[in-house]
Amino acid sequence: MARVANQSEGGGVQRSIQSIEVGFRLIHVLEAACAPLPLKTLAALADMTPAKAHIYLVSFIRLGLVVQEQSTLHYRLGPYALQLGQAALRQLDLPALAHDPLEQLQKTFEMPSYLSIWGAGGPFSVLTFDADLPTPVTIKTGFVFPLLSTATGRIFLTYLPELKTRSLAEREGVLYPDLAARRATIIADVLAARVSISEGYLFRGFCAISAPVFDHSRELAAAVTMIGVASLMDQAANGAMATAVRAAGATISASLGHAALK
Repeated sequence: MARVANQSEGGGVQRSIQSIEVGFRLIHVLEAACAPLPLKTLAALADMTPAKAHIYLVSFIRLGLVVQEQSTLHYRLGPYALQLGQAALRQLDLPALAHDPLEQLQKTFEMPSYLSIWGAGGPFSVLTFDADLPTPVTIKTGFVFPLLSTATGRIFLTYLPELKTRSLAEREGVLYPDLAARRATIIADVLAARVSISEGYLFRGFCAISAPVFDHSRELAAAVTMIGVASLMDQAANGAMATAVRAAGATISASLGHAALK
């Protein structure tokens, strides 16, 4: 009989079935594997005996979560695992997933924070949290950001394929004598810091910090950005603000199924 565990969280009691959690250790191993695995290896990675692992695998095979290859007897994820993944992707709502991390960022530093995605005219805001500032600055939903001169735009310039950003970069690039060199410098800086920091381009006297949001395929899905009075902003790439913006981006990325590179 499956054991039921009680877990206290936030003052409440949550009941869980431990056997399900134990069995899904096998699913997690198969999800991370690069190829089908033999029973002995799979069991060892899931920290259980082969006999115990086999019992769970029989049930998973019946459900379609796991398949055993007839030629090698190795195990891999099955068709129902693929169906579950596709269903999860259909149900994703990026602004909804970004709501709590973005709101927390705004509350922590009391500065406007927003989420932007790529559109036909460039990156534009889809979710914003305003804050009281000495000078009124408001990023409205639908606001389109320049690609080369804003923290938000530079995230997209860095992480999107050049084919997507080339025409917009070239239109903006007429203001700069050497577009290729400027683009290369921006991309190198963003990749090194894993964050983009710009000052005074969009609003004079203000600074913005932006970080990428990646999806399950490790492609850029959005950018999360915080803006504030430059004199009040910690503009260090490893400072508290940049670290918090990166963390917000990572949290949203995880909600989209992104697995960070080891």
